[in-house]
Amino acid sequence: MSFNHLPTSKPATRRSKQEPVFCVGWRAFVNWRHSVGQPPAPVPLADQHGNPLANDLADGEEVEIVAWHPRAREGATYQVRRLVDGREWWIAAVYLRRQRHVDASHTPPAEAPRR
Repeated sequence: MSFNHLPTSKPATRRSKQEPVFCVGWRAFVNWRHSVGQPPAPVPLADQHGNPLANDLADGEEVEIVAWHPRAREGATYQVRRLVDGREWWIAAVYLRRQRHVDASHTPPAEAPRR
């Protein structure tokens, strides 16, 4: 069987090796520091359909990993539950970290991933 009639495809770009990986049930912390002189902006979050959501998550807030969804180009997204009130959102892995406090060598994400 020949597949010559199909267009050639390009492999998906590889995600960053810097992106953290979390297991369901683990606890994580929101990674959303603001640059000095810039007004606070909400963490880029989405609902289960990928629509942006308003939120009041703050840098360093503790969340529980409820589920995850692999995404080839954008990297994994995680469904998180805030421990304080139980609200849930989907968040990109780059906006999570393992420690409550940020290392001095760690830089915050530059911008929200594009869809």
